[in-house]
Amino acid sequence: MKRRKFVQLAATGMGAALCPPLLSASNVDPWKQSFDASLKTHPELLGFKGIQDEFLESPDIHFEGSFPTALNGVLYRNGPTRHEIGDFRYRHWFDGDGMVHSFHLHEGRLSHRGKMIQTHKYREERAAGRAMYAGFGSHPPEARNVTHADQLNTANISVLVHHGELLALWEAGSAHIIDEKTLETRGIKNWSSEAKGLPFSAHPRVEPDGTLWNFGYASSFGALVLWHISPKGHLLRNGVIPIERMGMPHDFIVTEKHIVIMLPPFHFEPKPGDSFLEAHHWHADRATQLLIVDKNDFTQYRYAELPAQWVFHFGNGWEDQHGIIHFDAPRAADPSVMTEFFRGIMNGKFDTLPEGSIHHRYRIDTRTGIATEEALTGDSLTTDFPVIDHRVSTRPYQQVVCLGSDRAYGKPSPLFDSVLRLNVQSGNYDIYTYPDHQIPEEHLFVPAPRSAPESDGWIIGTSLDYLSKQTKLNVFRSESLADGPIAVATLPYALPLGLHGKFNPSSS
Repeated sequence: MKRRKFVQLAATGMGAALCPPLLSASNVDPWKQSFDASLKTHPELLGFKGIQDEFLESPDIHFEGSFPTALNGVLYRNGPTRHEIGDFRYRHWFDGDGMVHSFHLHEGRLSHRGKMIQTHKYREERAAGRAMYAGFGSHPPEARNVTHADQLNTANISVLVHHGELLALWEAGSAHIIDEKTLETRGIKNWSSEAKGLPFSAHPRVEPDGTLWNFGYASSFGALVLWHISPKGHLLRNGVIPIERMGMPHDFIVTEKHIVIMLPPFHFEPKPGDSFLEAHHWHADRATQLLIVDKNDFTQYRYAELPAQWVFHFGNGWEDQHGIIHFDAPRAADPSVMTEFFRGIMNGKFDTLPEGSIHHRYRIDTRTGIATEEALTGDSLTTDFPVIDHRVSTRPYQQVVCLGSDRAYGKPSPLFDSVLRLNVQSGNYDIYTYPDHQIPEEHLFVPAPRSAPESDGWIIGTSLDYLSKQTKLNVFRSESLADGPIAVATLPYALPLGLHGKFNPSSS
């Protein structure tokens, strides 16, 4: 790929595609007023209030319960944290500026540190005391036009620990380098001069040997960017695939031979004044495209089709000796949880129950190009945030850990209330449901030292207790998840609900 085309791609993305009109500034934001009023009757909204702190730290917190002595390391997490600036409240959960967190676990004690990621957007807006850039779904007053996606990069979705480097990840721009100990932002990650500014998505896939694959999308250019990075952090290849109808992919699948990217019929069709989200339109009568790319040659690709559907996150994928690609994902009928619920909740609307996503198992026959799908669980059990034992990435597997909510029992809630370990072969699962006043976030599987893949280990994850206004870190035995946490540490403050994290084990 010629440098000129890469430069063109780097100059496009979420920001450069759209230039919303300038709006008149106002001293009163009705969204902020509405949210604050709703918070008084819906304390669950605390997770979406946001904070103004630049830095948080709790150096010594004791775990209550039986903390496993072999569990040592750091849980890094990321997510939208500052939802308001000046008199303006963001119109979508995904627009909040990112804060990276480190939870150090060692010998039954926990220390926590959180620091705002010093993106270009965050630094400029903090200095000005007001919102200055349009976002994923927001139009702040007197917004500046942008020419490059990294001008409004919020670095607020996930983190990656790769070859001794901690990166904060966003959807449509560059990764930010974060100091592992201090959480200081060191700047934007440049894999090469030619690839500078290319979109690098928030869900890279890492093989057991450390080989890293990723994609990025440049909607206004109608192209997907592919990344191949060595275990030592060296860029091996980039590729660009033209896409006729871009569909906002968020995650993807990698097998030993192929890359699979799902392109839902949520197509980029912008009009003047649209936010990035508003520029996408759902077409229930169109097929979902599955782009299947040869890992060894990015110019070799083909498509398969499935009915219209929306998938945020995939569990894992692998390919058998017959060329059948197997993978799993929580499947929704449409993206309304993103287009309506995650937008409405910023306005304090908490009464709408999203349809939810049902865990499915998929197959693609690479010989015939036929793709099939089947539900793994009943319609009442909704799931998302699936994670695996990292040692089975791209390999045959059985287990995913995910959040869920069984709406056949208890009071229906628009948020997840449970964590489960799901067998993607049988559909059986173990589940633990949190108390009514706690909201769980993404949980991870941490293998025990020297254990076989998907066997002994722990499931760890945070939850927000919105009544006590505190965040907790919970540790479960993976083989007895339904018995509840064996150890719990409680922070002296509440963290806004976040998105994704990674655990980095240590021997100390």
